Amino acid sequence: MIICVLLFLLPAERPRFADYNAIPKILNWEDMKKLPWGILLLLGGGFALADAFKSSGLSESIGDKLNVLQPLPLPLLMICLCACITMATELTSNISTCTIMLPVLSALAQTLRFNPLLLMIPGTISCSLAFMLPVATPPNAIVFATGRLKVSHMASAGVILNFIGVVIIALTMLTYGLVVFGIDLSSFPCWAEEPPKC
Repeated sequence: MIICVLLFLLPAERPRFADYNAIPKILNWEDMKKLPWGILLLLGGGFALADAFKSSGLSESIGDKLNVLQPLPLPLLMICLCACITMATELTSNISTCTIMLPVLSALAQTLRFNPLLLMIPGTISCSLAFMLPVATPPNAIVFATGRLKVSHMASAGVILNFIGVVIIALTMLTYGLVVFGIDLSSFPCWAEEPPKC
């Protein structure tokens, strides 16, 4: 907030003290009118929603309800979760989706007795697969605000990238990720217990 106020006060060029008021400022109200306020409010709403999920305990409740996924094999479970998170991040900001989903994935991993890293790392990376809609990320919103692209253009290219990304994330985590993060599929880590037993 302080930076924004400073942009209205600081001159756009080196000041000459004789005519300081005549020098245009870095930011003026005419520039502010051109900002896509709807998109900014939508991103802010995503952050507020994420905080509400966390503070109300809804994240933990959802994680407990997802124990019906226990019969699924781990690769299929990971692909389903990554796909769901990728679709969710198209409608909210990446950070808010991650903030909402990580506690849910942690609770789900504890319920299913998986190492939480097996679900949380792919889930976190899946939050970055926002290629389809303008509201998904600020760069998407900026590109869409130029008026040169339609939502249909972004969606048709983005759905293919999302599908490829989900498959690559799941395969990488189940092969290379197990080695890099030292995950043992046959045991539940003591640090993930509630309360931790290490």
